[in-house]
Amino acid sequence: MNIFGEIKERRLLPLMGAYLVTGFVALEGVDQLVSYEILPVIAYKIALVFYVFGIPGSLAIAWFHGAKGRQHTAKAEILIQAVLFVFAVIVSVFVVRNDVLEKELTAASLASGLEADQVAVLYFEDFSSGGDLGYVADGITEALIDELSEVRSLNVVSRNGVEPFRGTEISIDSIAQVLGVGSVIRGTVDESRDGLRVTTVLVDGFTGADLDRSVVTIPSDDFLSARDSVAAQVSLLLRERLGEEVQLRGLKAGTESVEAWSFVQRSERLISQAEGLRNNDDLDGALSTLTTADSLLVLSETADPSWARPPAMRAHAAFRSAFFSATGTGDLEAASAIIDVGMEHAERAIELDPRSAYAVEQRGALRYLLYLLDLSTDTDDAERLLTAAQEDLETAADLDPTLATAYSMLSHLQYNRNDMVAVVLNARRAYEEDAYLRDANRILERLFWAHYDLEQFRDARTWCTEGAERFPDDHAFEECRLWLMLSSGDDVDVDEAWERRDRFVSQAPASIRPYQERLGNLLVAGVLRQAGLQDSAEAMFARGASDEEIDPLADLWMYQAAIRSTTGDLEGAVEYLSRYLAANPTEDLGDEGQLHWWWKALRDQPGFAELNRR
Repeated sequence: MNIFGEIKERRLLPLMGAYLVTGFVALEGVDQLVSYEILPVIAYKIALVFYVFGIPGSLAIAWFHGAKGRQHTAKAEILIQAVLFVFAVIVSVFVVRNDVLEKELTAASLASGLEADQVAVLYFEDFSSGGDLGYVADGITEALIDELSEVRSLNVVSRNGVEPFRGTEISIDSIAQVLGVGSVIRGTVDESRDGLRVTTVLVDGFTGADLDRSVVTIPSDDFLSARDSVAAQVSLLLRERLGEEVQLRGLKAGTESVEAWSFVQRSERLISQAEGLRNNDDLDGALSTLTTADSLLVLSETADPSWARPPAMRAHAAFRSAFFSATGTGDLEAASAIIDVGMEHAERAIELDPRSAYAVEQRGALRYLLYLLDLSTDTDDAERLLTAAQEDLETAADLDPTLATAYSMLSHLQYNRNDMVAVVLNARRAYEEDAYLRDANRILERLFWAHYDLEQFRDARTWCTEGAERFPDDHAFEECRLWLMLSSGDDVDVDEAWERRDRFVSQAPASIRPYQERLGNLLVAGVLRQAGLQDSAEAMFARGASDEEIDPLADLWMYQAAIRSTTGDLEGAVEYLSRYLAANPTEDLGDEGQLHWWWKALRDQPGFAELNRR
């Protein structure tokens, strides 16, 4: 009898069908019990394993017992069923173990605070043979960050947040822990036989394991299509990761010219490099790099004269160049001339696109920098310039409410206006929109001082503590802790004050360390006074005396007066405040409504009223 005859005689197909139907019904029953939480989810997985292994088992039973008549159990049948049962048990053990591990990882991930909808897009790497595609990789990365940031269901780390990890060997899971994200997107740009190959990988932030990847190949001269293709990839990867649709509008370049876009991306990378060079004290290299960036932006403007981005970026490059020149060489006239050129670029960009928040922000930044250079001898002109800068920055923030840099500069401007409430509002908005801004440490410092000046010491402590945690090597956050020791009303700890003073001085840049050392001595003197150690305090006050070479503005006299005032030496406070005002005859302490809380205890002190009426 042939095989088909054997199958028919042993009724394999009817018995197999009966098993499949009966098993499916049983599985549905288990599924219902799981859905009503009578059984755990793992029960369904185990039932499914035995159901699958039961298929060959049922075939074996049909083969040995399907024919009509009395059947005997063969040793081969027992062996087959035993092997299938053992394998089913082994697979079930693996399923249970994986389920336990998955739950442990999920619990650990939740405990770590890393959620899948918290996303970081790391800078794509240039894998081309000549390293010529770095600007393409940067452009894809930055545009992707911008687009994902507009998806309300996602919390996306800004460009500034991922910038420090560009080109590092730090593991993905470590980066995710630092940034507090559960999903990481990384990628590469490479050459291929058919053009440009872009690989995108979605990585689990907690484990560092690759979850999925996608590859697209496009013509080598069609960079703008690469951006849109990557957007589609990432949308799909995140949808599978999050279980929900992630709609991206498509990465809009603002121009149809690949050439114009390429020049902008190259110049943007150069501007970033210039900032790095300046931070490493290479002023000449920074200025030269900015000049090269401006040349590329000229080419971009030529390629697409209707695009507002190139002239706006030229304004930004001019701002950087003027700032570097003013702070690096002290040549304020040269810096002013650069600002004038930058203003022309900003005006041209605004004319092309009046609703470009970036362009309006650059004009406001240039106006504010010109004000800070203090070149005008006319007070009214200076005030008009400051007002115009403020209006530009506020307009930019209105046009783009996520523009953290505009809020940051507004907070700096308001500090110069002595409007602490506005400082707090704008600095907090800047920090909320982008906690990774390049000047995040200065924003936190500004938030501390604004709350401190408003006598809101609890909030001041909060921002000081956050700054110290995020920037442990920044001397400003040791200083703020010392000031809080003098104003909190808590029991003072002299040993802690000395330790903080030493860290404050050692962390300060070498160029200002002598000044910071004297300020640190004054702060410790205040703590010593609070502890009742008057003689030691006076010795430290003497070590914090102002010196014309170290302290040309005599600010140390003001700080000594403030510390004496807040620690109860009102007579000494008036004496040192008079020294400060003698060195700064145009300084105004303000009327009753504007009087800083440092001086409120001096209102009835002999001599103070005369000082404040000068």
